[in-house]
Amino acid sequence: MSMLGSMLRAIRSLTGNGGCMVCGEPITDAMRGVCIKCRYDIPLTNFCKDHDNLVREFFNNFVPVEQASSFIFFNQGDWRTLIHRFKYGSEWRIAYDMGVWYGSELKASGLYDDIDVVVPVPLHWRRTMRRGYNQSAYLAKGIASQLGLKVENRAICRTHNNPAQALKPHDQRWENVENIFSVRKPEALAGRHILLVDDVLTTGATLVNCARAVHAALPDCRISVVTLAVTRHIAVIE
Repeated sequence: MSMLGSMLRAIRSLTGNGGCMVCGEPITDAMRGVCIKCRYDIPLTNFCKDHDNLVREFFNNFVPVEQASSFIFFNQGDWRTLIHRFKYGSEWRIAYDMGVWYGSELKASGLYDDIDVVVPVPLHWRRTMRRGYNQSAYLAKGIASQLGLKVENRAICRTHNNPAQALKPHDQRWENVENIFSVRKPEALAGRHILLVDDVLTTGATLVNCARAVHAALPDCRISVVTLAVTRHIAVIE
């Protein structure tokens, strides 16, 4: 795609107008950002409909969670590119819109009805300043809009500006995020069922360490976890 095309797509993302946010084809407002073809082709996991799914099983090997799911598989193609666009390309509106879609599915499942508050996995403030936003916060906002809940953006903080996980080999990602999270506003989370939100589940290191920090500070918290996408090497179907 040309530089001009990329700029126009970014403007459409910010304004919420224009074509399908996946393929760019013209759509109507009723399509809510994604054309019929892309909705048909989306690599859904359907994990949010099942209490006993592979993502929940994965997390419970490391930290106790009430519910856990991922919306789509992080495979090659347009959907992977879509995530890279909102994660690295400043198209934060996509993260919000995908959060709205995912949130409607979480609501329909009934499994997330007793969540009290939605909490995005935080970035370090330096990285947030450099990028201009936290994509997980926009995902969380979209999800919360469908669950009718408040988002707590400041309850948990990242105390160290660790190197980006994507820059680390998989065998170093656990060490890279160890002991980097802290509960800054315990009064906002104490005794509540919180929904931790992140963009992609790759090794699980970031979310597991974030959940462990919450459990250590607030043992009476119940935690559920959702991510927009999951890599297939975690969600291996036996």
